[in-house]
Amino acid sequence: MNTTLIPDIDGVLITTPSWKQDILHEDRYLDFNSSCVANLNKLLSIHKCEIRFSSTRRNKKSLTDFNNIFKNRHIDQHISDFLTDYKNCSSRREEVEQFIRDKRLNKYLIIDDEKSLQSMKTYNNQLIITDLKIGFSKGKL
Repeated sequence: MNTTLIPDIDGVLITTPSWKQDILHEDRYLDFNSSCVANLNKLLSIHKCEIRFSSTRRNKKSLTDFNNIFKNRHIDQHISDFLTDYKNCSSRREEVEQFIRDKRLNKYLIIDDEKSLQSMKTYNNQLIITDLKIGFSKGKL
């Protein structure tokens, strides 16, 4: 069974501080931090993962759009699907927990800068909390 990878995008792959002007990629979507992309690709080369994208940006673009964005930034794997959008959940933590329960996941890895996720009832080695300005750094691999 593959691991389900549940990554966010802001603070994981996009690390532009809020006070700085956004840098756009040639496809006119926000650019990703190239070091963070390299670290994600390294993780994906080591572990077989199914990517379930958790970013709230999933409400603004289609799965096809995000797969093209990932491809344009040389991410070696496509996104299988978005995290389920649970209308009854009031936070990312609740959404992720509900998804894990609904899918009965045992093998998963969450990569996010959302500090509230630290209070999840999960194993610490299944959660990587990143820094908004640094993203998915080599030290987090």
